[in-house]
Amino acid sequence: MQKVPSEAGEVAKRLFQVIFQVLEFLWTWSFGQIVNMFRLPLNSLPLWKQLLFVLVLTALGYMFHKISKDFLKALQTMVNAFVGFGSALIAMLPQIIWAGLIAFGGAWIMMNMNPTWIPEVLR
Repeated sequence: MQKVPSEAGEVAKRLFQVIFQVLEFLWTWSFGQIVNMFRLPLNSLPLWKQLLFVLVLTALGYMFHKISKDFLKALQTMVNAFVGFGSALIAMLPQIIWAGLIAFGGAWIMMNMNPTWIPEVLR
């Protein structure tokens, strides 16, 4: 029975590795294409190719702007999640302290008190 969770964990780990490798490949390929775009000999190209170059630069600028906005929104969501998690932990702190005090008080009473008014059968 222990084998099933272990194998599921291994499958999830392998899946995460494959997804990360695909993302890394796509990132590297895209960045390489952008770098190659800027290595083109712009001065020796005909006018229509230079205009196309400007159009491609405009599209790249737009994509960079869109990616930056999406990235900042994702970053904001992550920060909000961490703040929410921290706030939830802080909000639970009084209840946790009360639980500890109740356990401490109960243990202290059980170990230190021996009232005489309790019947002998219950002692």
